[in-house]
Order: sequence, then structure tokens, then C-alpha cells
Amino acid sequence: MNSKGLNQNPLLARVQRLEVQNRVWQIVGLLALLIFAFSRTANVKAQQKSQPEPIRGTTVEAQNFLLKDAAGTVMGQLTVRNGKAQLELFDPTGKVTWSTNSGPKTLSQ
Repeated sequence: MNSKGLNQNPLLARVQRLEVQNRVWQIVGLLALLIFAFSRTANVKAQQKSQPEPIRGTTVEAQNFLLKDAAGTVMGQLTVRNGKAQLELFDPTGKVTWSTNSGPKTLSQ
């Protein structure tokens, strides 16, 4: 019986050490999860606060309006010429493809 008691002491010590390591890893994992959750919550709240209210007006006045694509190329223009409103639409090269003064243009080949 003594030989069995001597062999169990190293095993008992090893199991206790593993249990302590397991508890440490559980606490570290829980802390990491909490830190991540709080940082996400703070980030979302900061984004909600930083979005300004859009400016809403009842009247917009201008002599010229430009319609641009994402690259900044002018694709349309609404303007006043000779006392009349004029709308022009352009192709990617900058040529007028349609205008309220001339109507739609046909493509000639």
C-alpha cells in the first residue's frame, strides 16, 4: 500500500497544477472576451454620436448644378442659359449626349 501512496503523490501534484493552469486560462479568456466586448460597444456608441444630422433645407438656390461620377467626371449639368433652364448629359469623354435644347441625339455611323 505504501508503494501505491508514493506513486499517487506526483500524479496528485500534477493534476492540481493542471487545474490551476486551467483556472488561469479560463480567467484570461474571460478577461479577453470582456475587453473585446467593451471595446466594440464603445466603438459603436462613438460612431452613433459622431454622425451629424444632415442639413435639411426647404430651398436650394444656384445658377449651376453639376452631376459627377465617383471619379469626379462631370456626367450632367443643370444650368440657366439665356433665361431658360437647360439640362445636358455627357458621355465619359465629355461630349453632350442629350440636351433639353436639342433633344436626344442619334448615333451616326
